[in-house]
Amino acid sequence: MTAPAHPPSSGASSPDRGGDGRATQRGPDRGGHDRVTQRGDDGRGRDGVERRDGTDLARRVTYLMLFRLVLISFALGTTVVIAWVGDVDLQTPNTYILLAIIAATYLLTIAYAIALPRVANMTRFATAQIAVDLVIATLLVHVTGGAQSGYTFFFPVAIVGAATVRYQRGAIATAAASAFLFVAVSILGWTGALPSLAGQRLLPSDLSALELARHLGLNLAAFGAIAVLAVNLGGQLARASASLETERAAAADLYTLHEDIVRCLTSGLVTVDTSGTVLTANRAAVDLLELDCDPVGRPLADVAPALAEAVTAADPHAPLRRGEVDIRLPSGRRAVFGVSLSPLVDHQNRPRGRILSFQDLTELRAMEAQVRQAERLATIGTVAASVAHELRNPLASISGSIELLRSDRGSSEDRTKLMEIVTREVDRLDRLIRDLLDYTNPRPRHNVAFALDELVEETLRVFARDPDLGSVPVRLTRTTDEPIAIEADAEKLRQVLWNLLRNAAEAAGATGGRVDLRVGREGDHAVVCVADDGPGMPPEVVAHMFDPFFTTRAGGTGLGLAIVRHIVDEHGGAIDVDSAPGRGTRITVRVPAGPAAAAGPPTV
Repeated sequence: MTAPAHPPSSGASSPDRGGDGRATQRGPDRGGHDRVTQRGDDGRGRDGVERRDGTDLARRVTYLMLFRLVLISFALGTTVVIAWVGDVDLQTPNTYILLAIIAATYLLTIAYAIALPRVANMTRFATAQIAVDLVIATLLVHVTGGAQSGYTFFFPVAIVGAATVRYQRGAIATAAASAFLFVAVSILGWTGALPSLAGQRLLPSDLSALELARHLGLNLAAFGAIAVLAVNLGGQLARASASLETERAAAADLYTLHEDIVRCLTSGLVTVDTSGTVLTANRAAVDLLELDCDPVGRPLADVAPALAEAVTAADPHAPLRRGEVDIRLPSGRRAVFGVSLSPLVDHQNRPRGRILSFQDLTELRAMEAQVRQAERLATIGTVAASVAHELRNPLASISGSIELLRSDRGSSEDRTKLMEIVTREVDRLDRLIRDLLDYTNPRPRHNVAFALDELVEETLRVFARDPDLGSVPVRLTRTTDEPIAIEADAEKLRQVLWNLLRNAAEAAGATGGRVDLRVGREGDHAVVCVADDGPGMPPEVVAHMFDPFFTTRAGGTGLGLAIVRHIVDEHGGAIDVDSAPGRGTRITVRVPAGPAAAAGPPTV
């Protein structure tokens, strides 16, 4: 992910250029101060794209002027060197005119450079320069011998220059004008229509007609070849410029979209470099952190110490999906920020720093605390109502039986039955209170390594001696001969198995059926399946069978299966129920298996 752009301020805000060449955007903050958020561009945007074509042409015109200056300096230097080596008299009208042309070219180039920043129509300005170059080339050719002049190369140079600033059309028009001017000045000088200058060493009229034709043909052929190459060059430049302009427009649209997205974010977005210095910050970040000045360029530890600690503590090469940070804001208010961190990389995927995205979760956490408090109160109310209902029935039975015993009426057999009722209901109350304590205040889990299959066999032997349910036949099936190693709380899993066996035996005993108990291993999980061929349960009962105090059995507390679900969840397991009226019930418990080396019964 690359560094995010930053939204420009609305209204009268305007971009400034910082000392590091990056643009910044200024806008008023809540206190009326100017807030600065960095914009990592160089004037890009739709307006920049619209100005780009004129800027590119101005740059090419500048290069053309520099090349002209170098070329005319070369011509001046060559003239002086030849005159010095050949002992030529420079004090002749011809030499004066040649030097005057060179000086005029210097002066024109200087004038072009002065006028360049104030030119409104750069295309016309470039065309005017090319036209002047053709006139200068024509004068140089005439004063240096016409068709046999050594300065005829100025015409091809003008053609190439036109191709760079006016592309194909400019190259074709300049080539045609060069051919016309060269032929015209050569023929007019050869015929004497253009008079030669005094002191001119090479005269256009010195050539024979054949020599004139040969010079004209060779130069025109050179002009044509240069024109073909220049047209091709101009076409490539035009296509490259159009492609570049398209890419710039696409980049400007993407940048604008980027700015709009960042501006519309309600989350704070801050980027920092590897040293912890803030590179960019959007408006939401400034608002959330309650800053009154520009954070860009300042250490994050000075701006938001808690966020800086989160960045330091996180792995610099891995993203942090979501973390929470307690932060004290400048106003003194404590807030909870949800923070996400991502690596900040450049276009070559090299790390540059980190990207922080954060939101103020203070109100959300406060609401969650209120909801949890309300849920606890609602649960307490439900439990209280259920406990009161469950206690009222056995207490009514006990109270009635005691009243009858107090009246001392009835036979000895009746008194025995009444005492049995009292004992049964007291046991029921004891079981209810015990289950309620197990559900509401479970003891901490104590894990040990043991063989689950041996725990199942041991529990089944004890269950077979139960006076009420031991008569129901239970068939045990092991799906593996290897010990099923597990690391868990043995007593809690024994409680799970006992509750499931008791419920299955009660369901099967009502129809004279049996219970099937299967223990095995599936992948990384140990599996215990308890099935009965009792009457089964309809879907509406299955949907609530694990709810506290939900029961369909007379005398049941409704907490047994709720405790089973709690214990299985506590061990990171899962419990599945398959039941339907008329085909019994199958409950499957899966818990993570422990080390394979564990074996033997649990030691408790």
